[in-house]
This record gives sequence, structure tokens and C-alpha cells, in this order.
Amino acid sequence: MRQSTRWKALERSVAARLGARRHPRWLNFGEVAADVYAVVGAYRLIVDCKAHRRFSHHSLMENIATKYCEPGEIPVLVSKGAGQVGEYATIPFSFLAALLDEVRNQPAPDSPSGQNIGV
Repeated sequence: MRQSTRWKALERSVAARLGARRHPRWLNFGEVAADVYAVVGAYRLIVDCKAHRRFSHHSLMENIATKYCEPGEIPVLVSKGAGQVGEYATIPFSFLAALLDEVRNQPAPDSPSGQNIGV
């Protein structure tokens, strides 16, 4: 798939899997906006999709999966730059989507059978 269509396909796929809305820019590439907007409960996810041949953190994730993970285990990469406040976690997208599906399917905390799941 060509680079010019690969990023569009990625945006569409991500939006569909998250049950979200893709923000196409059509011919206005000067517009500053994220690629996908998803609402999960009280949270609004702002998603920027990047499609490149290779990312260095993908190699790190593959190493974690190969070296440490048994079947069914999820690799997680936590990174922090020098002087950076806070950390970032990298997880497989399929795991994120499944997690968000679970959150969406939880009863509301106010409902009689609902529990606060702490998200």
C-alpha cells in the first residue's frame, strides 16, 4: 500500500475499532486537528495516527514480547525522557481497544449494580 493511502487506512481503522469519529481534513492540510476523536465514558481521547515504515519504540516492544512475554501476556513499554514530567506507556492497540470496550460495557457507577472501576 502506498504511503499516501496507508495513513488514511490507518485513521479509518483506528476510528472504526474505537467506535470513534475520524476527522478528515480533505484539502485543508493547514488545519490543525487530531486524526480521530473518541469518547469513552467521561474521557475524550485525542488520537494522532502515524504510518511510517518503522518506529524505534516498536523494536523495543517486540523485544519485550519476545524476551519476557508468555502467550496471552501483554507487553508494555514505559518511557521517560530526561527532565520529562510524567511517563508514557506504549501498549498494543488491540489491547487498548479491548480495554476501552470493557470500560464502555461497565455499568454506570450510579446504577444499583454498578461499581466504580477507578478509570
